[in-house]
Amino acid sequence: MAYRIAPKPLSLLCAAVLGLAGCSALPLPIGTLPADPEKAEQHYREGLHYTQGVGVTQDYARGMQSFRQAARLGSANAAYMAGMGYLTGRGVAADDASAARWLEVANRDGHIGATFQLGKLYLKGQGVDQDRAWGALLLGLAAANGHSQAMLELAVCYRAGIGVPTDPGLAWYWADQASRIDSNPLIQTVSARLYHDSNAAQRQNASDRAGSAQKRALGLAGATYTQQQLKQQGYNPGPADGLWGPASSRALDAFRNAHALPRGGAPDNADLLRLRALSQ
Repeated sequence: MAYRIAPKPLSLLCAAVLGLAGCSALPLPIGTLPADPEKAEQHYREGLHYTQGVGVTQDYARGMQSFRQAARLGSANAAYMAGMGYLTGRGVAADDASAARWLEVANRDGHIGATFQLGKLYLKGQGVDQDRAWGALLLGLAAANGHSQAMLELAVCYRAGIGVPTDPGLAWYWADQASRIDSNPLIQTVSARLYHDSNAAQRQNASDRAGSAQKRALGLAGATYTQQQLKQQGYNPGPADGLWGPASSRALDAFRNAHALPRGGAPDNADLLRLRALSQ
């Protein structure tokens, strides 16, 4: 029987997302103001009113102005809405690079929807330099926090080997997790298809690995990414399966020793930041 993943406490995932986002080469939007939660919320609500036409004439352009102002004052929700506005071209000219920058602001503040959308942009190289492994990592972080669409996209990545090793078991696992929390017919169909594309041993192995990974702060996505990048840098962590064993620990310690990083313990944000920097 598959484990049903329990969403991680938001503070834990936020810590991972904040740390991971720190290595982004994205130039952030100019004009950030001192944080003011009260004013940020006012501008954010104003943006919602204008984009939804609540109590005012619907005006997407005016709504985007409010979202950008709220984001500069510290609203992650507003930064996400600004990013989605640029992504869809509502209220502004569509601009993938601007979308990515605003989504990065929201991602750094722990907005899971932004983490998911940013992951998709990195997978496609849309508005950012393409980095499929980083995109899959971001999808994995969003999936681990219960984002059903991220789960489905991650299932596709594992099915096709996009940014992660091909793994029929994990492809089914993530689609199955999505189907448990979202009744969308497409998700149900994909889950059933991936069930038949995998065997019982693969599904059990994937469920066991995912269950074990929940005990680690960076989870299955972080361990897999670290193993992939260590191998790319010439170390031998064993298979990139998200299971952290002796071979992975030895490879990580060798890498840390070569880069004057503290040795010992599971992979952390500093390791992922340095590994990604070297892969660019």
